[in-house]
Amino acid sequence: MKKRKCRPDYGKLYPGVDLNKEVLDVLKKSDRKMEYMEYDLKAERSMKDKSGKIFGMLPGREDSFERLLETDTQFISEELSPEQLLEKRLEADKLYRCLKLLDEDERALIHALFFDGLTEQEYAAKTGRKQQSINERKLRILNKLKKLLQK
Repeated sequence: MKKRKCRPDYGKLYPGVDLNKEVLDVLKKSDRKMEYMEYDLKAERSMKDKSGKIFGMLPGREDSFERLLETDTQFISEELSPEQLLEKRLEADKLYRCLKLLDEDERALIHALFFDGLTEQEYAAKTGRKQQSINERKLRILNKLKKLLQK
């Protein structure tokens, strides 16, 4: 059973003050806010699994990054795992092999749009073609690449 917190007797704390409902609400809210600032922000919280067993601790919200580093707190790595790196490398290799199967014009368009960062309009102006024809060619080439990658 949870222990109920008792609020102070505001009548004794503030004699002579008219303690109507609005004043009591403000006092209760300010007490809760002070409690939050003094305890909840600083307190570490335990993480529990479904059975109630503690499996880790969450640092308080007010902890500084530097203090956590000093205490050698483990952080989730943002780096890819070796398996993820291998998977990405294999995908890139497969894409590279599929790009080699395209003819020179198709490769030039894909390279310009996706690697050089040109827009369809810029590439159309560079090659003297219409933007709509560039868009249609790009879609055809992407469908071709998709089929090649699925093999």
